[in-house]
Amino acid sequence: MKKRAMKKYIPQNTLYCYTYKKGKGIPCPWRKYIKTINLDKSSCEHADTCKDMCWSSFETSCRIKVYECKYLGYIDYKEDSLLWDACKECGVSKVMLC
Repeated sequence: MKKRAMKKYIPQNTLYCYTYKKGKGIPCPWRKYIKTINLDKSSCEHADTCKDMCWSSFETSCRIKVYECKYLGYIDYKEDSLLWDACKECGVSKVMLC
């Protein structure tokens, strides 16, 4: 599908990749969850400062959520963008970053 046709399905919200209609959240069809990568002490960037056992609590859990924006043609493997937080970065519908 061409980008021009894709635009009409992007929610009319200023910040997020979803909008609410009749109290129900409607997600952007182009933002896709791919997988979650669970890291351990050997691959977690916070391993040196963390004294607790990995995954013993939410605070000691290192994970990366991988999302794809089909509109942008971008897959975020390192949470470099704000796709993991459902923030729009596509510039459609008066977008401002979170």
